[in-house]
Amino acid sequence: MNELRFDWLPPLSSPVMDERVQVVVDALLENYKSGRGVPSKEAYTAIYTPITRRILSSLYQSYNSYKSVSFPLHSRHYDSKNLQNIKFSYRHTMNVYNKLLELNWIVVTAEGVENQNVTRIAAAGGLEQAFKEWGLQWMLPELLPEQDCVELRDVVRNPDGTPKRTGKKKKTKKIHLAVPDTEEVQQQRQRLTWINNKLRQHCISIDLSNENLLKLEQELAKGGEADRDNYRSLHLQRVQLTRIFSRGEMNLGGRFYRGWWQHLPGKHRPHIRIDGKKTIEVDYSGMALRIILALNNIPFAAEDDPYDIGLKKWTGTSDIRRKPLKRTVNALINDQDSVYRISKAEQKLFGETEDSFMDKLLTQHPVLKDRLGSSIGLETQYIDSQIAEAVMIELLKEDIVVLPIHDSFIVPAGYQQYLETAMSHFFKLRLGADIKVEAEVVKINDHLGWDNNDVIKAQEDDPTFGVVNAASVRDKVLNYHQQLPNNYSSYWESWMHTDEAVQVSSLLDTSFIGDV
Repeated sequence: MNELRFDWLPPLSSPVMDERVQVVVDALLENYKSGRGVPSKEAYTAIYTPITRRILSSLYQSYNSYKSVSFPLHSRHYDSKNLQNIKFSYRHTMNVYNKLLELNWIVVTAEGVENQNVTRIAAAGGLEQAFKEWGLQWMLPELLPEQDCVELRDVVRNPDGTPKRTGKKKKTKKIHLAVPDTEEVQQQRQRLTWINNKLRQHCISIDLSNENLLKLEQELAKGGEADRDNYRSLHLQRVQLTRIFSRGEMNLGGRFYRGWWQHLPGKHRPHIRIDGKKTIEVDYSGMALRIILALNNIPFAAEDDPYDIGLKKWTGTSDIRRKPLKRTVNALINDQDSVYRISKAEQKLFGETEDSFMDKLLTQHPVLKDRLGSSIGLETQYIDSQIAEAVMIELLKEDIVVLPIHDSFIVPAGYQQYLETAMSHFFKLRLGADIKVEAEVVKINDHLGWDNNDVIKAQEDDPTFGVVNAASVRDKVLNYHQQLPNNYSSYWESWMHTDEAVQVSSLLDTSFIGDV
């Protein structure tokens, strides 16, 4: 099951959502009686409104994604001492939950089992009918609180400091730690709050027909029959980022997570649209290795490929083995506990045994000999996160929406050159070295699942590719109600002409950012 907990989805604002929230709050306070020691009606309204908005927003987003939401009913999930728990009052949240049941606005789709899973709920009755009438609308997500912009994680450890591994697969258990209250952390939170305020004002969608969108969600869930349990949802409203540090250290990790586009495989990301515009993804070439080389003052030409380690019949950056080789090298760099093993399938693909592969890698990059099994992977992630932050701020200051995917970025296609310049500039500014950047392709609906090389060939063979004709526009209009992503974008366009849009855009200035 792929349900998200109700408080993991952003609260949404729109006239239709506001009206439904008000109905629930009014119902909760219908029998309110004032008295000595009793909080005022306004105080209760201030308590119930954000809880109700969060629950209804999560139900709406899950409804549009063929899913229910996870809704813990036990008080232990609401303990404020645990950083992973729900921040709302347990008593007040249960009051809202029970009122929704009383209104017949929710239905329990699965009962929670003690110590295994939690209850799951979905919209029902009048609420479900309202969601059906609304369709897939763009709504403004509430700005993520500053304190939630930065997280610090570790894993449960043994007394000797080594990660504690349990079960047949020897997995570790992640834990959340308190983020230190330093000036640097405060600045990180401020900058990311500014970035998130920019991102939430835009429409980040995907250009696919209803049919292809369904195919994509089935693929993400690894196939199956067309029923609710075989889809992995694309929550298009999850556009705000959280910076997550690792191993209990604020200089390890630090990458930006939780943008919905980051869950898409690379071959599908060219379908992403920003404010209805086609996009392009630009990728750093061999970033982790280049960071390690630069940190150790080892010259490496921008045009050379750090993944060329001497495999037989290597054909360069177009070699079909390059992407899996990149994944293997990055896994080795990030294998702090020395548990990663190169699979038999990978060995066959590379034409090497595990030992001969390691010999070639360490011969080409001897600097890795003493660093594999250390924190070098997380150290490089911290540096690439610093560069990513600078790139995002640089473009967003010019009102160019940029979406991070760790060592690559997505922008409207017309800003490709601006992005490439910024990526190269901030890499050199941070490390004093040059780096090559590579652009992907632009895809349309018909290209779902196509290999990038096939798209390039189709564009070369068809001189009319990308040309819009009157017939296609007419067909698009006639089928407009069937195109969920188009409908989503149209609501954003309407919102952009409201007074709220003007107010939101001026919430935060750039005076605190300084030089990036």
